[in-house]
Amino acid sequence: MLVNLKELLKKLFELNNIEILDREPTDFIWAKYEDFLELVYVEEEKVVDGDYVINFSRMTEEVHANKTIICVKGYTDDAKSMAHKMGIELLNRAEFANLIGEFILEIYEKKRIIPLELFQEEDIEVEEMEEESEDTIPIFLEEISPQGEERIIKLQISEDQAAAIAKGYVHGFHQKLVLLPYYVFEYSLEVLIEGSIQTKSAKGIIAVNGVSKKFELWKKGFETVVTIELEHERLEPVIGLEEAKGIAEVSIEKEYSREEEVKIEGENVTIIEKRKTRPKKGSINLNFISLYYLPVWIIEGRDGLVMINGATGEIMKENFYGTIF
Repeated sequence: MLVNLKELLKKLFELNNIEILDREPTDFIWAKYEDFLELVYVEEEKVVDGDYVINFSRMTEEVHANKTIICVKGYTDDAKSMAHKMGIELLNRAEFANLIGEFILEIYEKKRIIPLELFQEEDIEVEEMEEESEDTIPIFLEEISPQGEERIIKLQISEDQAAAIAKGYVHGFHQKLVLLPYYVFEYSLEVLIEGSIQTKSAKGIIAVNGVSKKFELWKKGFETVVTIELEHERLEPVIGLEEAKGIAEVSIEKEYSREEEVKIEGENVTIIEKRKTRPKKGSINLNFISLYYLPVWIIEGRDGLVMINGATGEIMKENFYGTIF
């Protein structure tokens, strides 16, 4: 037999010390936190579309609460767009399965046991959930080249342009171009918000400097080339792929463990408060793209030196001088 998903979710709420209110209509789950109300509806029979979301919004417009529809059969693109406009959270099948698993783990961490009452009435059949594929971020535009060739991010800043940028910082007398190695990963994860069942997806590109071991989140797209004609020095990484991957995972964990502002709608007032976020356990996925070399202009003068990103023209925050030379 299959478990009643609504009743299972209510039990999980209660075991996590979240009060379930007895209100009409009983088709909804009325979850009462300390300072706000969560209204949850489990839709098991149909795919949720834009019209469904509009009707749900009209039916609950008098209710001041965070509103979530659990879409076991999934939802359409227009449903997602409409829900975003109306402040309604949609969870698909995979997200709901992850949520249940996270709740059970939290219960275990608090009590060191899984209460038998979860399974007293009937067995729970757990089906394997398929992850929804997400569009990858088009961060690199590759030139066609033989397999195995190294990749270099295309130099966009000329020597003269670099000198002009550095002029406000140092009076340069020595200038050179170096290629700085970066292990580049595509990442995705689910972020938990304190005091809510809602999660949000995050994805991006993280680059680990193979010399300094520092990480950067890259949001700008780059063209790449196979070779570079200007005289340059190529620096080799001092760490391997596995160490870079470990640095990337720890860095993402720290980057998404922070406080964010959350809106809470009361009856007559909107409260904005800060709540902690953290990555959901086991949700961080890393996909190694390649080892890329970033061109960097190093300009040295009597006032010190300046490092300029050869792809963007930005002054680089960290001084690698002592590390490189």
